[in-house]
Amino acid sequence: MKANKSIQIENTKLLRDIVDLKIKLTDLYNSTGPNTNDYVSLSIKLDCLMNEYFEEKIGQLI
Repeated sequence: MKANKSIQIENTKLLRDIVDLKIKLTDLYNSTGPNTNDYVSLSIKLDCLMNEYFEEKIGQLI
C-alpha cells in the first residue's frame, strides 16, 4: 500500500503580510490604544487576510 504524499504549499507573501500587519497593530495598540480609526481599519484588514489564509488551507484539504 502506497501512502499519498501531501505537499502543502504556503503562501509566503500572505503570511508575511499577516505578520507585518500584526506587528503594526501591536505597535499601534501600545501607542494609541484600540479606539482609533487606524487601529480599526488595520484590524479589519488583518481579519480579511486571516480569512483568505484559512480559505486557502481549507481548499488544500478538499
